[in-house]
Amino acid sequence: MRGGDIGVRALTGTALVAVTVSAIWFGAWTYAFLIALVFFFGCSELESAWRLIHPESGVLQRWLGSMALVGIPALALLQLGGWGEAYDPRLPLGWFALMWTNDSGAYIAGRSFGKHKLAPLISPGKTWEGWTGGLFFTVALGWFLQDSMGLEWGLMLAAVVSLLGPLGDLAESFLKRKAGIKDSGHVLPGHGGVLDRFDSHLFSAPVAALFLLIF
Repeated sequence: MRGGDIGVRALTGTALVAVTVSAIWFGAWTYAFLIALVFFFGCSELESAWRLIHPESGVLQRWLGSMALVGIPALALLQLGGWGEAYDPRLPLGWFALMWTNDSGAYIAGRSFGKHKLAPLISPGKTWEGWTGGLFFTVALGWFLQDSMGLEWGLMLAAVVSLLGPLGDLAESFLKRKAGIKDSGHVLPGHGGVLDRFDSHLFSAPVAALFLLIF
């Protein structure tokens, strides 16, 4: 990656983190608006990818499928924050912090020590060393967040993020390979589309929300 590309990616990533944290912190409505944007752009990008893979499919079929696949994790993210008087920004803030830590830890460990491919046919850049690094940093943050989330919840969410987050990433990588595209979209300079940043939540967020309802 060229120096200019790295700079754009870092600037966009910083802005994305700032917007996400602000939306969560300001209240339930701003957080819901953020998730609504994710839902809209994610559905649009997924529908476009499916159109490339199955051009014979109907528009309604593609949109309904996209809305279901993106809508379930989007609703799960809302559930993590609660709603109305029950809204608490600490859990979604902790959740996103864990997800970002997992992504960053996996990237750093993979770049530094990565040798053994995790899924070479789907995503050649991912390694077992990167996955292990992401797991280590995420569990460490889960332990660190025990004062705000509780030790059990911090470690439970860290495990969900570490185990299921990469599966969502791989699923989106597989979809992009089938569609013959590099990024799901272009709305986030240096990062691609919203789905490229949202993919780690696809499987992990519904499981986390289910744990919240059960426990």
